Amino acid sequence: MKKLFLLCFSLLSLCSFGQKYKTYAAGPRVLTFADMEYGRLQLKVKSGSYKLTAYTPDSVFTMEYGVDDVHPLYTFRGDLRLNRAGCDSIVFTTKDTIEMRAWRGKNWTPSRPYLGQVTIRPNLIYLETIVQVPVEPYIAGVVEAEGGLSAEPEYHKAQAVLARTWLITNMGKHKKEGYHIKDDQSSQAFKGVPHGKHAAIISAAVAQTKDTIATYNGKLIIGFYHSNSGGQTVLPQDVWSQELPYCRAVFDPFSKKESKYRWTKDIPLADWNSYFFKEATQHDWGAYFAGLPEGRQTHYSIGDQSFKLETLRRHFKLRSTYFTASIVGDSVHLEGFGFGHGVGMAQQGAMRMSVGGFTWKEILDFYFQKLRFEAVQNF
Repeated sequence: MKKLFLLCFSLLSLCSFGQKYKTYAAGPRVLTFADMEYGRLQLKVKSGSYKLTAYTPDSVFTMEYGVDDVHPLYTFRGDLRLNRAGCDSIVFTTKDTIEMRAWRGKNWTPSRPYLGQVTIRPNLIYLETIVQVPVEPYIAGVVEAEGGLSAEPEYHKAQAVLARTWLITNMGKHKKEGYHIKDDQSSQAFKGVPHGKHAAIISAAVAQTKDTIATYNGKLIIGFYHSNSGGQTVLPQDVWSQELPYCRAVFDPFSKKESKYRWTKDIPLADWNSYFFKEATQHDWGAYFAGLPEGRQTHYSIGDQSFKLETLRRHFKLRSTYFTASIVGDSVHLEGFGFGHGVGMAQQGAMRMSVGGFTWKEILDFYFQKLRFEAVQNF
């Protein structure tokens, strides 16, 4: 009976993963322009053939365009109409590039190129646009959006492995909303398939790590990354609450040579004080700052209370939690280091490692520990 139970459990697990992989292999449905509300969208199929399918409350309307046909520029508004007919959704299907831009404030966003099927649907007075993108172009687009200014292939490979691992663990994140993930920082940044000056380098790097994911002790990792560590990464439990055994705090000399290593900011003392004390309270911040130990802090302990610096960072919109503080006049003056939460791979540090001849595996092994790299199909 025990063997039968184990066999059934194994088969269920395989079926569960098989379904997840099937969904993954079909490519994610990505909510585009997710960080904004927009009531106008422009779309054009750049070349080739395509099919337009409009779903109205009463019927389905289809138009097909060939390679030699004129490809119009479509402009859709929040009520989503085609030939004056109100639509529940409009779908564009093609194997060629679709370019889109949305109206933000008083201007159009830069045009973004996509591959895959595009679905436009109304959402009150706004629009929602969802693109089902093939996996590898999606990963390459994420890598470009996250670090496209670098020309270093090994860095792009490391970023690709983390992005691919994140994708397969988050495919169900927004399933009930009709898509899998968003294209902003709440998921992974994605501004279309690669189209910048390093697009060919990035696409090649992604192809060379095809289907590779990172695991620890037989499970997919959460591949955290940030812009610049300021010279020292931190443990996830010191930033949030979850302890992850494959993450570690490392001294990172590579980040110190990059553009986002240093920053400064002045905060009015009254605003700083009110963050820590609900009532008007005098506190000798100069003495407090002078008494702190050297190095990166993760908490401020004041009386019997502990304040996470990550929460303070978000409140005051600081670049990082790694800073030294002093009182200058009526302000708290911060001398800061790094950019981001500080957990996992520092992107600028990884770029510098790539310049120095480190491989993508060596980069990930520096910022994490005891990882294994496997093909997603075999996991």
